[in-house]
Amino acid sequence: MLKRLRKAHPILFCVLAEVVFLASLFVTDLVFTIALVLFRADFASIDTYLYSTLQELVGAMVAVLFLVRTDRAGLLRRRGSGFFNGLLVGMYPLVFIGYNAFGSLVLGRPENGVLQPAARICTFLVSMAMVGVAEEFIFRGVIAQTLLEHFGTSRAGVWKACLLSGVLFGAAHLTNILSSAPFGVLMQCVFAASLGTLFAAIYFRTGNLWVTVFLHGAMDISSMLIGGLYGTTTVADAVSGYDASMLLSVLLYLIPTAVLLRKKKLPEVQLYWHQYVKK
Repeated sequence: MLKRLRKAHPILFCVLAEVVFLASLFVTDLVFTIALVLFRADFASIDTYLYSTLQELVGAMVAVLFLVRTDRAGLLRRRGSGFFNGLLVGMYPLVFIGYNAFGSLVLGRPENGVLQPAARICTFLVSMAMVGVAEEFIFRGVIAQTLLEHFGTSRAGVWKACLLSGVLFGAAHLTNILSSAPFGVLMQCVFAASLGTLFAAIYFRTGNLWVTVFLHGAMDISSMLIGGLYGTTTVADAVSGYDASMLLSVLLYLIPTAVLLRKKKLPEVQLYWHQYVKK
């Protein structure tokens, strides 16, 4: 059924994949919350990052299910350009991640701040890494891949696949409206849409899904580094604090996307993906 839907109505398939993925996170959250209430757990003492890790694990399993049911599980094993060569392609976000992490550690540390226990720091790191795994599996491995096969590997086709997958990625963050300030969520959606477009371009250029998994997880860790190390800020608080300056991300991420997808480099995309695209 999924295979037929993907072939006949690829955009509808992509929307369905996103809805099912997000629903799996919501249902997992609901089930865990009910279980905690039944066992009379102290919510104040719960490690929210561990909680998030379990949610994202379920989301990753849903994404893998979509890949398996559509005969695309092999994407998880594709080497493409290789992981380290792929990081060279993704050098722009990698430098941005390093700059952000360094700036946070130097300027963002709270005065007299006390590090979280080692176990909590570990669950923070694992949680952020799992977000990268789950979201890249579904938004690049399932959705961007489907759109590329639909639109083709011409320059226009690659751009359409990047932009539409980016929009779907941005729209997924609207679910944060349940826990964060509406304007902050809107700015996050804009930021995520442009970032998703860049990640799709990196994925298409490298042919290696694990490159964007690594970059995504590292970016999430760097953006929440102080909150994760010192427990001063939650993800919901961080999103609520986003302001109009986030609109700059459109330029920050779409310009390097244009560089990655310039005409000279298009043959690399075609090299990795031509066998998946029907002429």
